[in-house]
Amino acid sequence: MSAASRPENPVIHREGVPLRPHEQVRAFLDSSGSSPDPWSAEIAAVRADARAKVLAVTGELAPVASVECVDANGVPARLYRPTGAEQEVLVWAHGGGWIHGDLDTADGVARALANRAACAVLSIDYRLAPEHPFPAGFDDTWTAVTWARGNFGSVAVGGDSSGGNLAAAAALKARDEGVRLAAQLLVYPALDSVENTDYKVAFRRRYETFAGRSGFGPNSYRRLQYIWETYVPDPAVRTSSYASPLHAESVRGVAPATIITAEHDFLRREAEDYARRLEAAGVPVDLIEYAGQIHGFFEMFAVMTDAHHAVGRAGDAVRNAFQSHPPSSLEDFSCEH
Repeated sequence: MSAASRPENPVIHREGVPLRPHEQVRAFLDSSGSSPDPWSAEIAAVRADARAKVLAVTGELAPVASVECVDANGVPARLYRPTGAEQEVLVWAHGGGWIHGDLDTADGVARALANRAACAVLSIDYRLAPEHPFPAGFDDTWTAVTWARGNFGSVAVGGDSSGGNLAAAAALKARDEGVRLAAQLLVYPALDSVENTDYKVAFRRRYETFAGRSGFGPNSYRRLQYIWETYVPDPAVRTSSYASPLHAESVRGVAPATIITAEHDFLRREAEDYARRLEAAGVPVDLIEYAGQIHGFFEMFAVMTDAHHAVGRAGDAVRNAFQSHPPSSLEDFSCEH
C-alpha cells in the first residue's frame, strides 16, 4: 500500500496538531454560501442547491469524441468515449449522499476520467433515497455493471463519496458472483455506517471550528447520520456487506483498488481502514491522500488544482489496470447500444 499527495502538501496532519486547510480550501469555504439542512428542508430544495453548487465549481467541460445517452438494462446512463473505439469501460457512480447528484453533476469528472484513463466511462443515474432506499441504488449499480460486461471487453467500477460506497459494494458483489473486474476506484468513499466510532466522535469535537467556520465537525456528523438513516432505514441492514463494505466478512479476492482521500474529511479514517483490510487480504491497493483537502474536492476543477491532480492519478490508475487486465474476448465487445 502506498500513499501520495501533492508536492506542496506532502504530509497528512494527524490528530493532535493544528488544522491546516489548503489555501484554496479556505478561499472556497470563505466564498461558499449556506445550504439547506437535508434533515429539515424539502428534498427538491436540497437537490437543487447541491446541483447548483457542484455545477458552479465544475469548470470548463473537457471535450470527448462522443457522449451518448444509453439505457443500461433499465438504468439511465451516459456513455463517454474519448476516441470512439474503446473496449474497456469504467462504470461511474456519482456522489451526493445517496440523496442528490445526477448525470450533469458528474459530467466534468466523467469526461476527465475518460480522457485520462483512455477508456469509455458509463456514468449512471441510479435511483436516490428517500424515494428509493437501499438496495435500489446498489441494485442499479450492479445492473449497470452487468450491462457493461455485455458491451465491453473489460470493466472497472468507481465512484466518489456515496458513489464510492456503491462501487465498493459492486466490487464485493462481483467477487461473490465470480465476475472479474479490472479495478475499483474509490474516491473518499462512505464505507462504514456506524456512527460513534472513535474517529467520528473525535472529528466532531476537533472540527468544531475549521477554516474560520463554526460547526464544521458537528454539522458533518449530523449530515452523515442523516444520509445513512435515509439510505438504509433499517438499522439491522445498515452494516450488511453491500450497504457498509467495511463490514464485509471478507474482502479477499475483490478487484485491485485505488482509494483517494482528503485530510479534512469525516470519511477519511474508514477509507484508510478499508485500505488496510484490502492489503491484509492480499488485494493490491494504492492509497492516495490529499493533505489540506476537504470532502468533494475531486470535482472542483474550477477552484482546486488538486482536483486536476487527483483525477489525473485516478485516470492513470484505471488505465494501468486495464492494461494489466486486457479484455478476455474481443468477441464480447459491441459498439451498438
